[in-house]
Amino acid sequence: MANIQITDELLSKYFAGEALPEEAMAIDDWKNSHADNASLFHASWDAWQMTSAHPYIKPDLQAIWQQTNAKRPQKIRVLPWAAAAAALLTAVVLIWLQQRKPVTMTIAATQQTVTQTLPDGSVAKVTPGSTISYTNRTIQLKGNGDFDVKSDPEKPFIVQAGPVQITVLGTAFHVEESDSLVIVQVSSGKVRMDKAGKDITVAAGQMGYYKAGALVLENYHFTFDNNSLGSILERLSMAYHKKIVLQDPAMADLRISSVFENKPLDYMLEVITSTLNLKYSYRNRDEIYIEEE
Repeated sequence: MANIQITDELLSKYFAGEALPEEAMAIDDWKNSHADNASLFHASWDAWQMTSAHPYIKPDLQAIWQQTNAKRPQKIRVLPWAAAAAALLTAVVLIWLQQRKPVTMTIAATQQTVTQTLPDGSVAKVTPGSTISYTNRTIQLKGNGDFDVKSDPEKPFIVQAGPVQITVLGTAFHVEESDSLVIVQVSSGKVRMDKAGKDITVAAGQMGYYKAGALVLENYHFTFDNNSLGSILERLSMAYHKKIVLQDPAMADLRISSVFENKPLDYMLEVITSTLNLKYSYRNRDEIYIEEE
């Protein structure tokens, strides 16, 4: 089949049922070759419906080929293709631009957590003091948010948190963003964190964070080998989204060795504080206070 260029004039002929068999087949192949081509085809068809009184009848290719083999069809009438194509092009551009117009949404949580279904079907939960701006499956995040993403292999879901880009096809994950730290915790599926050409993949049950210019992958397996209490509490605080306060800053220099494999935070705090002759209590849901017994 000769290389046939798909033009507005050719589409006009196709919609009018007057395209030659090879032209109709070329248009069908072009339409089915890519989603963008199919979208443009349907936009053109909508435009043709608005600009032309000619009903569209898809050509019977087999019948036309049989006629062609017997006798090459003669053109029995000429349509003003230039005018029709120009009108079609104008309408297509208007419809195409409307279809391609970005879908945007802004969600700001002030006093309480806001849960919102996004235009693509994903769900975002934004905590107080946080804001997200959504544009066609791309999120700009300020603060903290949880995302349950609807899968779309052709259009990844992206969260921009500070300097870090988080890319996901379909999963549930939590993001915390501040001036010096970006934390990503994945509850199902996996995400990719990118920063300045470097990336890590964070899978379910893992945490990735960006701090001091580095991307770090953390499993919920904690091995402490004579680590300081201060460094231990910093890791637990990031992993479990809790603020942990010491009664006396000097306690941060206490040291302990232990291994925890997928243990709840309360279990680990109980082991750590009892070993060091300390005790812990919750000031509120998100803040823990450690003091001497």
